[in-house]
Amino acid sequence: MSNTNTELARDLIEGLWAGRLSEADDHPAYWPTLHTFGLVRDAFPDLAVTIKRQFVDGDTVTTDFELSGTHTGALLGAEPTGRQLAWSVVYVDTFEDGKVVVHASGDGWLDMLINIGALPPPG
Repeated sequence: MSNTNTELARDLIEGLWAGRLSEADDHPAYWPTLHTFGLVRDAFPDLAVTIKRQFVDGDTVTTDFELSGTHTGALLGAEPTGRQLAWSVVYVDTFEDGKVVVHASGDGWLDMLINIGALPPPG
């Protein structure tokens, strides 16, 4: 799929999760969420991103990807477990003039937080 916005979305996701937060400088829709990347990277320093698929609808790119890593740092009060975890994430980004102006996400944070003990299991 050759689409500049899909390439921008891919590069932005891979860069942000690799800790290159300055890559969001030109993408105002990401600014409110920048603190999240550092928190997760501190808890999962070997964090890896695997892009599964992308879909385009006009100026909007949907990216389905997986985050995986070893929980070796504290996160939201949960001490390191040493467990290897993976969780799914979906980003929906709308571009205007090469910049993300609308960003939404859906992810498996809840399952990950339960798995590391930051939250109790349901029930």
